[in-house]
Amino acid sequence: MAAGDAEFSAQYLPLSIAGEPLGRVRRDIAPAVLESGAAEAVADGLALRDRGFTLARRSRLLQSLAVQLRNRGLIADWRNELCAVLDAGGNEVARCERGAFRTLGIQNRAVHVNGHRADGRVWVARRSQLKRADPGMLDNVAAGGVSAGESLRSAAMRELWEEAGVPRSIASRVEFPGVYLRSVRETRFGLHDERVIVADVLLPESFVPLGRDGEVEHFICMRRDEIEAALARGEFTVEAGLSMRDFLDRTRPPA
Repeated sequence: MAAGDAEFSAQYLPLSIAGEPLGRVRRDIAPAVLESGAAEAVADGLALRDRGFTLARRSRLLQSLAVQLRNRGLIADWRNELCAVLDAGGNEVARCERGAFRTLGIQNRAVHVNGHRADGRVWVARRSQLKRADPGMLDNVAAGGVSAGESLRSAAMRELWEEAGVPRSIASRVEFPGVYLRSVRETRFGLHDERVIVADVLLPESFVPLGRDGEVEHFICMRRDEIEAALARGEFTVEAGLSMRDFLDRTRPPA
């Protein structure tokens, strides 16, 4: 279990995948995981029955576990989207339904794009009130999970188009400053463990974002001091707040 996760150790059991503790399952959900037949009890928690499996075979086993958990009502939001399960070295060891990552406590990856202008303002999204997670809160101009087999750049460009209508000619300028943050919090059925991959894109002052997928209520072009105040009031989602704070700190004008 990673450093800083001790607060969850009493309520969760480690789940080994490909021989590494890559997930954490809430103790009251552990019986359902065992009854699926896809995992077994071991000395320090649970382990997927995947010894000697190829990536494809392990993925099928993990996906079968996800389906059984969904059938028991233990997955809150089934996405029909596969995401990669990475080991400690960043190597892909399996693929699984994105919606199962929280129930199984597997770390997911998401890109969070700070859409800024040359005049220092930053475009911020107000999430739709219909969103299941964090409705009405402030968010990055675009953000979303990285699908299995998708590069970080492709994921950022896809989200920029889907969520903010940023054309490829502009989205292709997205930059990755090499900042990787982490957010771990409890949800209805398990842990939301997200690796927040920060990205920046310079948007022309003539460009106005336009949501295309219904996930954004509207966009706001905010000054740095307005963002600082909104952060202090807790108006941003946890992950967007981390990304935005990093951006403000990295791009702070010299005194």
